[in-house]
Amino acid sequence: MSLNITARQINIIKILLNSKDTISGIALSQEIGCSSKTIQNEIKDINKQLRNGKILSIRGVGYKLEGSFDEVNLNSNLYDDVDRVEYIIRKILTLSNEEKNTIKLEDLADSMYVSVSTVKNDLKEVKRILEKYSISVKSKHKQGICVLESEDKILNCIVDLSNKRDNQLSLNDFLNDDIKERKLLIKKILLDILNENGLVLTDIEFKSVLNNILVMLSRHKYNEKEFIENYIENYRSKRSSILENEQNKEIIINSIKTFCKNLKLATSIDISNDKVFEEFLYKHISSLCKKIKLGINQSPIMAQDIKIKYPFAFELANIAKKTIEKDLKIEINEDEVANIALHIGGAVERASYNNKDKVFKTIIVCTSGIGTSMLIKAKLENIFKEKLEILKIIPSYLVEYIKVIDVDFVISTVPIEVGDVPVINISPILSEKEIRLIEKYIETGNIYLDLDIKSLFDSELFFTDLVFKRKEEVIDFMASKLVQKGYIDEDMKKSYFEREKIATTEIGNMVTIPHGAIGKIFDNKIAIGILKKPISWEISDVRLIIMLALDKDKILDYEVIFSKIYKRVDSIAKVISICENSSFEKFVNLYFKVSLIFMLMNCYKK
Repeated sequence: MSLNITARQINIIKILLNSKDTISGIALSQEIGCSSKTIQNEIKDINKQLRNGKILSIRGVGYKLEGSFDEVNLNSNLYDDVDRVEYIIRKILTLSNEEKNTIKLEDLADSMYVSVSTVKNDLKEVKRILEKYSISVKSKHKQGICVLESEDKILNCIVDLSNKRDNQLSLNDFLNDDIKERKLLIKKILLDILNENGLVLTDIEFKSVLNNILVMLSRHKYNEKEFIENYIENYRSKRSSILENEQNKEIIINSIKTFCKNLKLATSIDISNDKVFEEFLYKHISSLCKKIKLGINQSPIMAQDIKIKYPFAFELANIAKKTIEKDLKIEINEDEVANIALHIGGAVERASYNNKDKVFKTIIVCTSGIGTSMLIKAKLENIFKEKLEILKIIPSYLVEYIKVIDVDFVISTVPIEVGDVPVINISPILSEKEIRLIEKYIETGNIYLDLDIKSLFDSELFFTDLVFKRKEEVIDFMASKLVQKGYIDEDMKKSYFEREKIATTEIGNMVTIPHGAIGKIFDNKIAIGILKKPISWEISDVRLIIMLALDKDKILDYEVIFSKIYKRVDSIAKVISICENSSFEKFVNLYFKVSLIFMLMNCYKK
């Protein structure tokens, strides 16, 4: 029996297959571009036709797949949501220099075998991407959509998109057939002209110049040799002027100092005396300014990789971005933010090793017998070698004697208090995490907590159906609740507002993660706020607020916790599903269990 599966139904199956997550009807309807009722009807029709697979409806949660979908031909000429967005971008940018520079939504829909409503939904993402390049999509009455921007903006957009690794767009997508065939010849002409002018470019420069030339020749009917000669002459003159100009030096150095000051204010992290950081970041920003002025927009770093791997460092880099952009009157893209994040991450890491030359004196308190005690001692001495001096092993009833012994901290297998002396509790088997707790103390001088992320959430800090018009109102409401419950003080509440002034805490997908640094945190918690309707934050609309009351100086693997929070809201479908499940129990189930399954399946696929 042949299946009569429509394009929309295939899209539904694809979304569920690719997400490996339970997705609400509202989330599906938003991604597909139809009503929730239509989604219900389409799923009913799919289930009627399938023999080996089924789309399950979980009441109050959403939809997930069960069984095999091999009988469905997913490798048709249909475009998935990412392919469609890239197709539309390619189409409208290519049309932008032609006399008929518009295309109707109906024609786009027909060419991709989808509905007009789907195209309208895809256009939201198209507009979001092009807005990063200051390019707006416009509608012409009865003619369709188009982009009407300067050639410089369109050229920059095309070349940058072609260089990114997080999409399938290539330079060839924007070249006409004639230029594609003549690429090697054009490259030879360029090399000859560079040689004649005695101009030596870096690999990145050469690729950028060549790409610019290829796109411009494809978009306009120029005499190739004459055009390239004029381009190189202008480029050489511009390049010499920029490379010889050192007027930005003082501005860049002052901007870095301002960032370090803001960083300390927002996070309590002090890297102001890190000369290595200052030197390398100066060189990077100086080089970046020159690249921007020369139109070189290639970065070997992809932002998404750094976002996922080092989300905290990336967030700190966004503070730097805001400061540098303001001082130097430039725009820094996400890939360059990722580069800055690596410099900051290194500085933060170096700052944590301020006790590296010190030998720490300790006593082991153990009640498990001499054998276990000696095993713990041998293991610690082997791991930490010259960093740790174990003075004694004593039973718990002798802890009063510790007060008269000069020790930096105590390692104990039982809960004890020894005045002002820090105590690190361990188990008799001495786990890897416990070793890291000791390691962290040696590195920083701080006692860290090993927290389960799930324990940070509390039903009394779960707020739904919130109605506010401004971000300040949301922050005030949630921070006030944290104060009332005794989790933070008033100074910490104020720091949420101060942090937001330095740089927005938005992370995309209608999510923001407000947090402060100045003030006291009495108990580590995460408050959740779900708005009834999204509100404008600073860059985009926000509906889910994840407010952190976390003492990063006392939490083991703070970066890991931050990363886990980030990963659970890395798609609009996940966020909508979270927002539509209004009870705390459903939230916990969705945020942890479902997301965990999603991550495990992703790991399995890799």
